[in-house]
Amino acid sequence: MKEKFDFNCIGKRMPYTAPESFLDDIEKNVWETIKEEVIPSKPKRNYRLWYSISGGLVAASITLLLVFNILPGHQKTDDLEMFEQAFLNLSSADQDYLLTVYQDDLFINK
Repeated sequence: MKEKFDFNCIGKRMPYTAPESFLDDIEKNVWETIKEEVIPSKPKRNYRLWYSISGGLVAASITLLLVFNILPGHQKTDDLEMFEQAFLNLSSADQDYLLTVYQDDLFINK
């Protein structure tokens, strides 16, 4: 092989030829094929996910209603009445002891 090869001797002619309007025909064929393809419909929504999320929210809201006793049919007793009833259930010695302890308490009698 020769060490120096002159590329200018080759010429600048394309070795391959294509008939006129060959690329235009390819473009038309591609567009016809695309038009013939079935256009996919919109993807169906995943309703199972929405049902599970909404069910979880309903369960959480019912749980909150039950925990915080917000339901209208449920009556809450007065806390002060409960303490008075518990105090009256104690013996008189226990009542006297609690009264003396609370009367001498610095934080309550500020």
